[in-house]
Amino acid sequence: MQRYSGKLGVAQQTEVKPGVWEETITEHDVMGTIVQRSEPLESGDSVLPQYRTTTSVSLLARAVGQVDHSMYRYMTHAGKRWETTSIVDQYPRIVVYFGEEYHGPLPE
Repeated sequence: MQRYSGKLGVAQQTEVKPGVWEETITEHDVMGTIVQRSEPLESGDSVLPQYRTTTSVSLLARAVGQVDHSMYRYMTHAGKRWETTSIVDQYPRIVVYFGEEYHGPLPE
């Protein structure tokens, strides 16, 4: 199995003005194991197809602390940020799946 070392982008809701909430991102250094890595062979009908992957990384659950898994936004891999698509809780580990390139908010 291949080892993984990268960053996990976690969202936090912050009140910027009374009644106005904004999502801020913090990055956590994480280490784990790449469980699966696959890439689709078809490009579809688009002129510039979006690069996709189906990669899963197994992490120790305590590596990120008591953070709600639904707040995971991206993981870094191969020099890019990838959107998390699903998370499987297999205590004491979690498996994070990611697929498309992430284009959301970044840490400041």
